[in-house]
Amino acid sequence: MEPLLGLLTIICASATTWAQGTVSFSNTVFADQANPRLVTLDVLPLTGTDLVAQLYYGTQGTAMGSLTAVGAVARFRVNTTSQPGTWSGGTRTLPGITAGQTATLSVRVWNATLFPAGYDTAVAGGGLRGSSALFDYTVPSSGTPAPNEFWMWNFGGMAVMVPERSTIALGVLGALGLLVLRRGPASRQVVG
Repeated sequence: MEPLLGLLTIICASATTWAQGTVSFSNTVFADQANPRLVTLDVLPLTGTDLVAQLYYGTQGTAMGSLTAVGAVARFRVNTTSQPGTWSGGTRTLPGITAGQTATLSVRVWNATLFPAGYDTAVAGGGLRGSSALFDYTVPSSGTPAPNEFWMWNFGGMAVMVPERSTIALGVLGALGLLVLRRGPASRQVVG
């Protein structure tokens, strides 16, 4: 009887895993000129493997602050790539979302070299980061869907930012530099 219960448990766990929805976590497979779906900083597409993207998800209608990270981070392409502003993250499984259901997704980007603990530490530390607008994704119905049905069609690209407090700090340093330059000749007067 115990071996039968063990086998039944394995079968149920496998069926639950098969029923979970998947999504292709990449912004390169569906790019077009009308909606390139790139990640940019000051209109320039991002590159560099220290920058990463991670998928966040929830059931349809979940608020931005309540989304959950899913899967590993995906690194952006090297600086010499012919596809700047993109990553290829493979497939992600959305636990609790089954075939035919719609999930709310968001993509978050940050510098993982400076903030290896994740997006929230990049926000707290004032690092480069960005979060896409919320978008819906419907898991293809069971059967044999075409591969393009797993793409994040509603992801519209995004711009990352260098937080304002860093910009303010740089502005203050620049103003101090100008003050020093302005006062420089007066401080060089010969006292006789």
